[in-house]
Amino acid sequence: MRTLVMILFLALASGPALAEDPVATDWRGLYLGGQVGGAWGNSSWFDLGAGNIGSHGMDGAVYGGQVGYNFQNGPWVFGPEASLAWSTLSGRHLDAVFQFGPAPEYDRDKIDLVGTLTARIGYTTGPWLVYGDAGGAFAHTRYSLAGFYAPGLEFAVGDTTKWTWTIGVGGEYAFAPGWSGFLQYSYLPFGSDVATLNCTTVPMCGPPGASAVRISIGEDYHIIKTGINFLF
Repeated sequence: MRTLVMILFLALASGPALAEDPVATDWRGLYLGGQVGGAWGNSSWFDLGAGNIGSHGMDGAVYGGQVGYNFQNGPWVFGPEASLAWSTLSGRHLDAVFQFGPAPEYDRDKIDLVGTLTARIGYTTGPWLVYGDAGGAFAHTRYSLAGFYAPGLEFAVGDTTKWTWTIGVGGEYAFAPGWSGFLQYSYLPFGSDVATLNCTTVPMCGPPGASAVRISIGEDYHIIKTGINFLF
């Protein structure tokens, strides 16, 4: 991941050396673009019936798009931005309590969609814009339990959309009239929420007489992404 970040940063920073003519510093207006990057984080699980059942790291890719609008007052640039990205961020761990059943049990989660709505504020000098942003974020996550009754058997599944705040920093470079490239880091601390995993292949997989397992899952994620924008 560090190698990828350095490559992206050097590619972005090489813009001034490659540009033959300075690009106008007027950032005002509507912009639309695409993004790609990587994400990583942690997921901690606490079964409401059995206690702490372990944690794991998560990693994966993100790819999607963003739209926003820039206002400008002198060198200061500010405005709203919305982004939506598909994700392969996932992970799993061997359950700390139920790994000793007929088969090892694994606790798994996967994020397939991440979105943000933020306010950006930045300072421009030449073709460069350095900015920070903050606002709200959501992630759609699928949780599952597999094993215990038989190797690899998925017996409980739940999905939820979680909301949180987000904060980030980034840099953008105008490499041609209307076109710019950016590199950005964002932090999304989702905290702990109780997820209900409904029994599937084993009808009563929860506590005695229950058809679901309730688990408090705490998550936080980091995203580094790069992309391009077109300013209309």
